Amino acid sequence: MLRNLETFNIESTRAMLPKEINKLGKLRHLSGMHLYLIELEDGIEEMTSLQTLRNVDLHMEGAEKMITGLGKLKQIRDLGLVNVRRKDGIILSSSINEMQHLERLVVVSRHEERSYEVIDLNLISLPTKLRKLTLSGILQKFPEWIPKLQNLVQLTLCYSRLTEDPLKSLKSMQHLLFLSIKKSAFEGLCLHFEDGWFQKLKELHVEYSDELRDIIIDKGALSSLKKLGLHGVHRLTNNIPTGIQHLEKLEVLGIYFASYELQNISTEDWNSIQHVPLVDFFNWYGVRILIPRS
Repeated sequence: MLRNLETFNIESTRAMLPKEINKLGKLRHLSGMHLYLIELEDGIEEMTSLQTLRNVDLHMEGAEKMITGLGKLKQIRDLGLVNVRRKDGIILSSSINEMQHLERLVVVSRHEERSYEVIDLNLISLPTKLRKLTLSGILQKFPEWIPKLQNLVQLTLCYSRLTEDPLKSLKSMQHLLFLSIKKSAFEGLCLHFEDGWFQKLKELHVEYSDELRDIIIDKGALSSLKKLGLHGVHRLTNNIPTGIQHLEKLEVLGIYFASYELQNISTEDWNSIQHVPLVDFFNWYGVRILIPRS
């Protein structure tokens, strides 16, 4: 009866699937909160119709076989992997290199609480159709292959702990529309958006970068930006990013969990964002800061 099943979405928090699921030859979309495919370590490559495979938990014996088998899924377009070990980086890279239809990729490294392993991917034969990429885990250096993904429209970095500014590597990505740098992805002091950078970007989020002191926006940078969100960036020298007045197309500005001491904003700072139709501003304690609109 289930042999014609094409979509299987499991709502359970953790789901351990039997080996027999590989008999669903027409299954195209398989997802859940945490999918344990322990029984499929030798059979995942038989599910050749799969296009979506999300939240596969690789905290298991036989993870190497599972990852190798993923390279046989030539039709895969949407792949999400959790608890990826650093030592599996080579075989995972090899499998991803085979996924030439891949459009969305999420890789979360193995972690306990907030201690993440290194993500060690080296993609040579790039999935040219990749549009959305999320990497959650330590990056010892910014991956050289990411700027080569010319069709990438959305990039999210979490827990990367980068000390060098990643913007210089990303500045010329012509199709990038959404960029999120969150949860200690960047541990440097300054994010500087220079003239001509990120001309197509529509949405930018910077979250919980504890070392960040300055966000500088030069005239001519981020010229298409419509939404800017700052979350938990509470050590900024200026509560408002320097040069924000240059963002003439900005429609939404959200600043949440700002400085501990923040009680109000100077008229000068507010004048720099008078052109923004919607502004939400909360201090660290969740108290809304009133906007002295003129």
